[in-house]
Formats: sequence, structure tokens, C-alpha cells
Amino acid sequence: MDAMGREVENRVILIPAQVAKLAKLAEIWVEHDAGTKIGYADRDYEKAGARIVSHDEALSADLILGVKETKEEDFPKLKKNLFMSYQHFAESKKRTELALKSGATFICLETIEIESEGKKRFPCLAPMSEAAARVVARHADWFALHSLKTISWGKRLKVAILGAGNVGTTAAHEFGVRGYEVHLIDRVSLKKLPASLANAAFAVSSMYTAGRSPEKLITKELLQTMRPGGCVYPVDIDQGGGIEGALQTSILEPFNLPKISGTEIFCFAPPNLPSLGARTTSEALGSAILPYVLEILKGKMPPGGINIKGGVIVHPGLAAVFKQ
Repeated sequence: MDAMGREVENRVILIPAQVAKLAKLAEIWVEHDAGTKIGYADRDYEKAGARIVSHDEALSADLILGVKETKEEDFPKLKKNLFMSYQHFAESKKRTELALKSGATFICLETIEIESEGKKRFPCLAPMSEAAARVVARHADWFALHSLKTISWGKRLKVAILGAGNVGTTAAHEFGVRGYEVHLIDRVSLKKLPASLANAAFAVSSMYTAGRSPEKLITKELLQTMRPGGCVYPVDIDQGGGIEGALQTSILEPFNLPKISGTEIFCFAPPNLPSLGARTTSEALGSAILPYVLEILKGKMPPGGINIKGGVIVHPGLAAVFKQ
């Protein structure tokens, strides 16, 4: 739901072809109308071997797979089952407390972590991060033309990108091929952030530490050095956001944007940017999580995935945010 109580999530955690693979190993329930927004009817899931159930029935399953955060009213309906989805608990003390009281085990897709080429990677976060970065670049093109009254490749508009993970590197590429002057800042080059933001038309915040809220490194003071009328994109808003004063906005109103208080800078910050390309991102998300679901069915938990178990915070990142 967005701030006005409107449903804004269009993705589904598994498409019928992916459900069919699981149906060979376990009884699969799919919530009524789960895939209708992206063109998959209940009958498509039934053909894949699933049983269609109500929302409350789905919450009683041994393993629950979802896309976004558990709704507050659903926590009391959980038992000692597994709930696997994006949760971003660090952003909300209230939701964290409800999760602790529920007795359920929460496997958070955003903290599932693997080691690859000597670096920590987040395989279930990566495809959604890349999708979000592409949405941001397309939105900036529109904003440049209609709000800044210019075309990026004609004026070489400047964009500062904070964070060099999947969001940052994909955004840097997308803005680069469009002709923007791109400044990509990582943890090592943070001292360059003030110069990178000075007179920038756009800024993207995408710093990520598993389980934690990002530090608000882009302050209002720095925002005031940007080009007046510019726009910021806190892609990390679902974890709390790395831009001071940024508030969640809605994908239903992508061009009716608020200004950050005390500045002349607009803000586009929906917590579910990938939902704007829901069919493609649903397929990508299902492909990313399917191997881990298969492992869970064998009794093996995904590395770094469990955040809360038995009323206790077990992920070190989240534990550092909410000390018990």
C-alpha cells in the first residue's frame, strides 16, 4: 500500500512455470488472483499444479512466499511458520516488534548473501536493484525534458550516484549511455560527494548494508548545492533512505512529486520501483529465489536470510539496529 492506502504492488513471487517446478516436490497453494495484474489467472496456476486459496489460508502454510513486507494486520495470523519475502525490518521498529511477537521465522530476500570473487553479493536483491535503476534513468529523461526543459545530451546534465552496487553501477551505465555527466561515488570516494552533488540535476542514493538502514549521507545542506528544480532518487527508501528529508512517494503519481522540505529539490521515492515492470521483474524474482526455495524444502536455510526466529533477532545487521 502507498501512503494513501492504495495497492501499488503488481509483482507476484512466482509465475506459473516456476510453480510447476515446485509442485513436483510439495503441495503448493497460491492466493486467489495473485497473478492477475501481470496476466496470470488462477486457472494458469491450477494448470501448474497449485491449489487456489484465500489470503488467510495462505498465511497458514508451512512456508509462505511473498514479494513485499508482511502487512501489520497479518502478523497475528502467523504461527510457527516460515515467511520468505522482502521485509526491510530496519525501516520500521513497529513491524519488527510485530514479527518478534508472531513466533514465525522471517527469511528476508534482501539479506540472502553469497561470496563471489571475494565480494559479498545479494542474489535476490540484484535483479530488483537493476530494474529499479533502469526505471530511475527513464524517469530522469522525462523529468529533464518536461520539468528542467532540457534534453540531457544537449546540456550534459550532471547526475551523482551514491553507492556502487547493483543499483549504482546499473544507473551509472543507464545515465551514461543517455549522455549525462555521471559521478559514481562509493564508500572509498565519499570525500568527493560534495563536489559531485554541486549543480547536479539528479542524485541517486543506493548505499546498502544488509539488515541496516543507510546513513543519510546526502544531507539537506548538500541538496541545497544541487541545481534548483532537480530531482533525487533514494532507491534505498524501503530500508529508510540515504537522503535527508526524503519521504516515500507512489508509483501511481510518478510526475506529481513533492519537494524535500527546506530545498528546491523534488523527490521520487516509491519503495517498489520494480513493480512498474511487474511481469518481467516477477519472472526475474522467481528465477532468483527458486534455488533457495528448493533448498528450504530440503531443510537448508539460505545464507544470511534468517532475520528473526523464535521471537529473537538473529541477523547481526538487524540486531545492531534494534538491540534486544
